[in-house]
Amino acid sequence: MAVTDLSSQLEYEDCIKSQDLSVIHFYAPWADQCSQINDVISEMSKLPECKGVKFAKIEAEKVPEVSLKAGITAVPTVILARNSTIVDRVDGANPSAIAEKVKSHSASKNSIPIDVCKSQVNLEDRLKNLINRAPCMLFMKGNPANPRCGFSKTIVALLDSYKADYQTFDILQDNDVREGLKKFSNWPTYPQLYVNGELIGGLDIVREMSESGELESMLPKKS
Repeated sequence: MAVTDLSSQLEYEDCIKSQDLSVIHFYAPWADQCSQINDVISEMSKLPECKGVKFAKIEAEKVPEVSLKAGITAVPTVILARNSTIVDRVDGANPSAIAEKVKSHSASKNSIPIDVCKSQVNLEDRLKNLINRAPCMLFMKGNPANPRCGFSKTIVALLDSYKADYQTFDILQDNDVREGLKKFSNWPTYPQLYVNGELIGGLDIVREMSESGELESMLPKKS
């Protein structure tokens, strides 16, 4: 089955209302990673095991009302939907995760929406574990080798300038963490820097602490 081009809210709503699984890529023509994901879903649409799955793509910036409704904050993002309900999603260029989720959801026509099947208690425990995974944790868009926003790129450069020993988590790869951490930390934006399990702040705070000389002594250093 070929990949369908969607260009309006009506076409999008018509696509996701089916009981069959719909896989929709929200993309931007200027993003190289989106071209990769377009190729991935095109190849997946030809696989025998995906025979009953509908694949589509939609240009995120051309249909802002659809992107807002689907919670799209960055591209590429792939959503999986049926019965007019989003049952799962993959944020960022992660072909293996897309393949795994399509396989999982296409095997069952009674998938429970992702927000229903994941306990808030379990999410809170997971966030605590992530925050304490290393003495210095940075929650960012992308990773140090490939930051996906200017703020993340700047804070990585700042930490590297101090030879800080830190680990990172790409919030674009996990929507539960991305949305949950905002509420958990009461901090609405990214990046977020934690030291010894405590929130330091975002780029503005970290930059101010760097300029005042407070930051360096707080950061664990690479040996």
